[in-house]
Amino acid sequence: MYEIKAYVREVMAEHVVDALAKVKGVASIAVVSLNEFGHLVGDESPLEKVQMVKLEVDVATDAVADEVVDIIVRTSRTRDGHPGDGKVLVSRLVQAVRIEDGATDESALQPTSI
Repeated sequence: MYEIKAYVREVMAEHVVDALAKVKGVASIAVVSLNEFGHLVGDESPLEKVQMVKLEVDVATDAVADEVVDIIVRTSRTRDGHPGDGKVLVSRLVQAVRIEDGATDESALQPTSI
């Protein structure tokens, strides 16, 4: 099981979410607006404010995690890539529990009917 966090430009977020929504194994995507400050060119440049969003996706398998990372990188990159396009972080999940029914681990990451 994996948690994938992606920091992407706000203007690219809808494009990325639309692409991820088509992936079997992605039950939900959390989107959090951020006001991020970062060095856009080297460590010597001043911190600049960039409108970013954080996307969080939890998936059950290596294959889905790889597909999600690939889609995020491809769909969030601006043309040839520019400083400030963002980054993707992947972490292993030790445990998952779905609150509504107590399902655990991989089962907790599967979609449920509403």
